[in-house]
Amino acid sequence: MTYENLLKSVEESAQEREREIRDKAQSDADAIKTEALKQAEAIQQSLLEAARMSAMVERNKLIYLTKAENKDRLIATREKLYLQAFASASNRLAELRTDQQYPEIFKKLAVEAMSALGQEKITIRIDKRDERLCKEIMTGLKQSCEITTDLQIAGGLIVSSPDGSIIISNTVESRLERGRERLKLEVFSVLSGR
Repeated sequence: MTYENLLKSVEESAQEREREIRDKAQSDADAIKTEALKQAEAIQQSLLEAARMSAMVERNKLIYLTKAENKDRLIATREKLYLQAFASASNRLAELRTDQQYPEIFKKLAVEAMSALGQEKITIRIDKRDERLCKEIMTGLKQSCEITTDLQIAGGLIVSSPDGSIIISNTVESRLERGRERLKLEVFSVLSGR
């Protein structure tokens, strides 16, 4: 019986060893599986974070582009309104000659230009429609001048020295143009509600 006991003992020992190997293999497999799950979760979290960052970058980019686009539209709208305001002013000033106060306005423009020139003999350029008015005003001011009617303007005059070295433009158009740039910031301020 010893031989049979020995065989039985070897067989039990082999089965025990097989169970240990299987348990160890199962334990190793479980450890590998757990580690693989941890790594997969870490990779998944990393990918989610990368996707989140990418989405945030794209969102910020779209917000920036939208803000820039809106700012460009606002600037274009302000510029359009500004140009419309001055076009409207220009249209109204084109009818200035029909205003009852035009003779007084013309006189102020003439006196202002002549005083800036500071010469006794001057040359005046005007629109043909202002010729009679200009002669009356110059006679009233006792101003010696040569009058030329070669302009087509909304009103006002250009005064110069006889040799043309000094020229002072005091036309409605030149005053509007000078005011345009000076008033641009003011108009934009009003348009933006500040």
